[in-house]
Amino acid sequence: MTQENQLSLETVLEIAFEIFAETAPDNLEFDDLMLYESRFEEEGGAVVVEVNSDWPEHVGADVDLSQCAEVQMGLAGAEVLDEVFVRMLISRDPDNKFCHLLWKRSPTQFH
Repeated sequence: MTQENQLSLETVLEIAFEIFAETAPDNLEFDDLMLYESRFEEEGGAVVVEVNSDWPEHVGADVDLSQCAEVQMGLAGAEVLDEVFVRMLISRDPDNKFCHLLWKRSPTQFH
């Protein structure tokens, strides 16, 4: 698949917000969910970052990371996410939809 056939990063971010809205209540600890909801308007955000090399250990070695984007969602300070609630690996291939989420479960750990 060529880059021109890939989903745009803007579309990937829209998908990430939709997935987060649907799944956060079932996956975030109550205090983190309340924190995000209370501060979303002023500080909520998502950023596309370089795909981390640890994804194969979470999703399997057969995922083509070059066809994916990593999105981190949380609360932002000065243009940087200070508090990350979820990392998402989202396929940019419109014909091969795929998403894997790693949720914050403790101050330093994702599952």
